[in-house]
Amino acid sequence: MVKQHDRPTLATVAERAGVSIKTASRVLNGEKHVASATAAKVETAAAELGFRLNSAARRLREGSRSPYIGVVLSDMDDPLQVRILARLERDLAVHGLRPVVTVTGGDPELERAFVDDCRGGDMSGICVVCSQPESADIYAQASGGSSSAGTGEVAVVSLDPAVAGPGITTIAADDVAAGRRAAEQLVRHGHISIGVIGDRALIESQVRRLAGIREVLADRRDIGWRAYLDEGAHDQSSAKNVVAALLGSRAAPTALITLSATVTMGAIDASRRLDQWPAVVGIDDFPGADLLDVTVVDPDVDAMSAEAVRVLSGDRRPLPGAGSIPLLTSQDGLTRVRLIRRGSGEESPRQATGR
Repeated sequence: MVKQHDRPTLATVAERAGVSIKTASRVLNGEKHVASATAAKVETAAAELGFRLNSAARRLREGSRSPYIGVVLSDMDDPLQVRILARLERDLAVHGLRPVVTVTGGDPELERAFVDDCRGGDMSGICVVCSQPESADIYAQASGGSSSAGTGEVAVVSLDPAVAGPGITTIAADDVAAGRRAAEQLVRHGHISIGVIGDRALIESQVRRLAGIREVLADRRDIGWRAYLDEGAHDQSSAKNVVAALLGSRAAPTALITLSATVTMGAIDASRRLDQWPAVVGIDDFPGADLLDVTVVDPDVDAMSAEAVRVLSGDRRPLPGAGSIPLLTSQDGLTRVRLIRRGSGEESPRQATGR
């Protein structure tokens, strides 16, 4: 007799149905040529016992892959992460794969638990869009330090530069170049007082963007920017407050570089509230930026997603309509960024202060 606290197995289903384990397996795997009465007994026994066939184990025996890919986000309010997820879902579908998404919300323990579930469950890979800094080490453990996943290991692709290491394929935007392009654009239009707003303390990509800005501005003694640097913009609300304080000061900057789409949207809110409109170059595009004439430096989301999915699927053929992507600029897996001129980054200091 099967005890209530025992986890049901194929053997207990076969015993309950009064058939052999082989017959029970044939029924539950949907094979034909089993008498309908016998199939009904096996299906009834499985339902009564709460038995579920281990699809991951079956695929392992058959040598096939799971269709599920774990996708890790930190914040669904971040326009870039939402854009990447939408593109990943489309590209995964081309290969018959489906995303299983977690949003960590800044909780490293939740992220660790999800990765553990991916390793122990029915997942063939993990795509890290944005990780918590404290969790970066768990992906090396999940990959087993090898580019080909083995038992208990999964393929890991990271679009977050903070997640790197043996066995992890990192495909990140060239954030240093993004910072350089933003700074060069404002300097080119004559700005010598430039505010830089971001959240360097928590996000590796923003650390790199700031490094690119420093490359352009550090040796320019005629350009003031360090006094306007603020790295405390953790969300749209705090970004609005930081920018409002800058614009309300006596020596307000004539231009802003915002290190993420969330920060850019907060800056726009502050400008609207004060009716002060400095020149702005934001890093990462966002919905409505074109309507607001916001100049941005944007990563190639399509290239990042296409390359990530090809690594996860093991299929190196180009995706339909993908053209020449991935557009990698180096062997480090950095994708190109592009400047999208819409007006806010092309204003001169006189135009910015005269509005």
